[in-house]
Amino acid sequence: MFYDQRGLPLTAANEQAVLSYDATINAYLGFQLTTGTHLKEGLAADDNMPMLHILRGYFMKLFAVPALEDKARQCHEATSRAISACGSHKREQLHHQALGRWCDGDWQGANSAWEQILLDHPTDVLAIRLAHFTHFYSGDARRMRDSAARVLPHWDTSVPGYGYIKGLYAFGLEETGDYHAAERWGREAVDDNPSDIWATHAVTHVFEMQERHDEGMAWIDELSKQWTGMNNFTFHVWWHRALFSLEKERYDEVLTLYDTQFRATQTEEYLDMTNAIAMLWRLESRGVDVGDRWEELADLSEQRTQGHLLYFADAHFIMALARGGRTEAIQEMLASLRQAAHRDDTQCQVIARVGLTLAEAIVSFHEGRFDAAFERLLPARYDVIAIGGSHAQRDLFALVLTEAALQGKRATDARALLAERIALKPKNPHAWRRYAEALELAGDATAAKTARQRCSTLLAA
Repeated sequence: MFYDQRGLPLTAANEQAVLSYDATINAYLGFQLTTGTHLKEGLAADDNMPMLHILRGYFMKLFAVPALEDKARQCHEATSRAISACGSHKREQLHHQALGRWCDGDWQGANSAWEQILLDHPTDVLAIRLAHFTHFYSGDARRMRDSAARVLPHWDTSVPGYGYIKGLYAFGLEETGDYHAAERWGREAVDDNPSDIWATHAVTHVFEMQERHDEGMAWIDELSKQWTGMNNFTFHVWWHRALFSLEKERYDEVLTLYDTQFRATQTEEYLDMTNAIAMLWRLESRGVDVGDRWEELADLSEQRTQGHLLYFADAHFIMALARGGRTEAIQEMLASLRQAAHRDDTQCQVIARVGLTLAEAIVSFHEGRFDAAFERLLPARYDVIAIGGSHAQRDLFALVLTEAALQGKRATDARALLAERIALKPKNPHAWRRYAEALELAGDATAAKTARQRCSTLLAA
C-alpha cells in the first residue's frame, strides 16, 4: 500500500506509478494537455494499479462520445482484474463501483459512490471533481455547491490543490446565486494560482450574471496569459469573453473571437461545439450574418444523432442540424430521442422529462412554425434546468422561447417574457430593444419609445 500526495491509500506496485497518478490528477485539475501522457506513464509503471484503470475509465466517460463507451467498460473490467490480482482499499472499491454505475448510465448511483467516499476521505479530489461535474450536468447547483462545502473544513494550505477546491466551491455559489461569496472564493483561488482556469471561469460567470461586461473582458484578457499548455477548456472561457462583446453589440469582435479563439480549431468535442452553436444562434437572432459557419457544425452534428450520453450536448446538436437544413438527420435524431425516452438511464430520463420537447421545439422554430415552438417550450421552460449546464448556457433556450413569441406575433407573451428579461438584465441594450418591439406589437407606442430610449442610453454609455 502506498499513499498519494494528499495522504490517501493507493494500491500500487511501485512509487513511480503513484507519482504518475498524482501528476495525472494535478494535470486534470489544471486542464493540462499533459494529462493523458502522465496516465500512460503510470500504466507503463504498473499496469495492474486499480486507480489508474479507473481514472482512464473516468476520462473515457467525460468525453461523452458513444464510440468511447466500450473503452470505459473495458477499463472497469481491467479494474476488476487488478483488484482480484492485487487487492484494493475500500475507497478504491467505491471508485470502481462509481465507474460501473456511470458506465450503466446511472449518474445518481455514481454520485452516491463519490459522496460516500468523501464522507470518509474528504481530500479525495478526484471524487470531489467528478461529483461536481455530474451535479453540474444534472442541473443541480445546490448539490454542486454543498458537495464542495462539506469537504472544505478538511482542506487548508497544507493540502496540495486547496485552491482548486475554492474554485469548485465558487462556481457552486455562483450557480446558486450567491454572487458576492462566489467572487470572493474565486478570486482567492486565482490569487493562490493564477492559472486556475476553473476559478477564473467561476468569477467570469459572476461578471456575466451581474452584467459587469467591461470587468469580465479585462479579467479574461489578463488571465489568458496563464493558459499556456491547457486543453480545450480555454475555448469555453474565450466563448465567455465573446459573450461580453456580444452584449456590448460589438459583433465584428465576436466573430473574430469565434474564428481565432473558441472555434479556431473545428473539434468534435461537445463543449467546443456547444460554444459555437450557441454563439451563432445568438448572433443570427440579432440579425448578424454568420456566413457559412453553420456548415461544419451541421456536418459534425450529423455524426451525433444517436447515443444520448449527455442531453445538454444533444440539444445543441439538433439546433446545428436545423440551421444546416439537415432534414434527414433531424428526423433520425428525433426518432432516436423518442426511443431513448423509454429507457431508464439518467440521461434518458432527462429526455423523457424535457429533452424531447425541447428538441421538437427547436426544430419547429427553425421550420418557421413559431406557434408550435412556443406552445411546446412554454410549459417546459422551468424544467430545462434538468439538462444541466450553467445559467449562462441555458439562457440560449430562454432566448428561443422569447424569439418564438416575437416571430409568432404573440404580443402579450412576448411582452411578458421580455419584461422578465429586462428585470434580470436591466443593463442589456438588446433586451430593451426587443422589449420595445414587443411593446409595439402590443400596441403600446409610448412605452415602446421609452424602451428604445433606454436602449440608446445604454449603448452610448
